[in-house]
Amino acid sequence: MPPKYKKRPDGRYSTHVTVGIKPDGKPLRKTIYAKTIRELEDKSAELRHQVSTGTVVTDENTTVSEWASQWLKTYKTGVGRGTYEMYEKAVRVHIIPSIGHMRLKDVKPFHLQSIINSMRDRGITRVTEQTALTLKQIFKRAVENNLIVKNSAELIEIPKRQKPKKRALTDEEKKCFESADLDIKSKAFLFTLLYAGLRRGEALGLMWDDIDFEGNAISVSKTWVTHKNKPEIKPVPKSESGNRNIPMPSKLREILKELASDAKQPYVFASENDELMSLSFFRAFWDKIRKQLNTSMGGDSKNQKIPKDITPHIFRHSYATMLFYAGVDVKTAQYLLGHSSITVTMEIYTHLDKSKIFAVADKLDGLIASSQ
Repeated sequence: MPPKYKKRPDGRYSTHVTVGIKPDGKPLRKTIYAKTIRELEDKSAELRHQVSTGTVVTDENTTVSEWASQWLKTYKTGVGRGTYEMYEKAVRVHIIPSIGHMRLKDVKPFHLQSIINSMRDRGITRVTEQTALTLKQIFKRAVENNLIVKNSAELIEIPKRQKPKKRALTDEEKKCFESADLDIKSKAFLFTLLYAGLRRGEALGLMWDDIDFEGNAISVSKTWVTHKNKPEIKPVPKSESGNRNIPMPSKLREILKELASDAKQPYVFASENDELMSLSFFRAFWDKIRKQLNTSMGGDSKNQKIPKDITPHIFRHSYATMLFYAGVDVKTAQYLLGHSSITVTMEIYTHLDKSKIFAVADKLDGLIASSQ
């Protein structure tokens, strides 16, 4: 009997076959058993064939929780902080509580679809899509690492989310907000969103060195982000499209000049202690702005006149709308808005172009009425 085969006290024979590599670089071996040497050799040959074709399961007892944690450490440590937190939250909040105790090999497609369906029933959100994406990646990597043979997440059906319709400020809202009794910093913040089209993070990341009053331009190269309520400034996201110079309309230039005249800190929109705004500080800052805008619209604490969709982004979308009606071509608009893909800009322009088509009916009605 070859020395590589060992006879056990129970009369069976055993041997080891290398089926992979452990995270520490050491070989991962699997023990197989048989009643005869011939049967053992047949099983060994079959297992080696499975290893060569990538269809072997290297650890049948690995749980979803164990692998998900390993997956995060191995494959997601190099992504951005926000992206990592998205994956980590999907694992911690939605995946582990549901199937974390199960062995990977025991998870069936219906287990995974049930997680997504349950989230769908509570209201389809972006988190539903993110959780489905996370499941697909976790199980895909499990197959690649020979932990399971088949990707149970491959056929997950992701419910279609109805994207909220974006709108611009109405002319009435715009006039009302411009005349609102706001403090200088609040007004400058709104004007920066509305007349420069900056994203919230880009506006909060502005420093006075980014404002060129002589050249009449705002340089965008940084963005404000927070982690556990701690703010920091980072370069604008991956693509170079975020780096841009935005011309300042006179309304914006004058309000920023007024704010700059009393500035004692490097940040344009600083907190009360002259530092970067934390997330909680910004939320309080924005709540105060909304209350003042609500008052300007004739409301009070008991009577909310301000629409719920008045967010920082609606001012940016209004800027995009103004570019369209000012006749700015789509390529220039893409640059000014910092869109990495012209498709995003085209979606806005196409929607607005359709609204112009429907406005023709009103003009025809007026023309018909005047001719009668």
